[in-house]
Amino acid sequence: MPVSSDTTQNLLGELFLISRALRSTLAHSDAGQLLPGGLGVLSTLETAGPCRQVGLAADLHITPSAMSRHITELAAAGYISREADPSDGRASLVQLTPEGQDLLHRVRAFHTQHLQETLGDWTEDDVEQAYQVVRRLRNSLNSRDRCGTADENPQVSKERADV
Repeated sequence: MPVSSDTTQNLLGELFLISRALRSTLAHSDAGQLLPGGLGVLSTLETAGPCRQVGLAADLHITPSAMSRHITELAAAGYISREADPSDGRASLVQLTPEGQDLLHRVRAFHTQHLQETLGDWTEDDVEQAYQVVRRLRNSLNSRDRCGTADENPQVSKERADV
């Protein structure tokens, strides 16, 4: 039986509010100067390894011009490097630098500590249940957006969520 429009609209409203709350409460001074989404680019590069900008933009569901702005910013900050693609000299590969890796570690540690403090009155079981429901929702959304399996590698998903 399909979910009602009212219930779906309520869920969408809560997801919007959660998104706003996450952006404001998980702000981090080290990442605060980056364009929104910059940490997502770094996290994806950490998981994927060196890749072309076009592939990275497709993975993140953003336009090539938006990816170009991210790449320019992250390279200028020293968080990523660009090298010629050995298989096609016209293209370049981008990859995470040690400085980018260090930024991700600092931001993840900050986010983890902050969220642990925020969830101080939750039980471990409450948090595990929330994780399972949010993961199921993400997988359902992903299964409608692309071909292939809906359930990503759980470790990759967890690492992306840490950012």
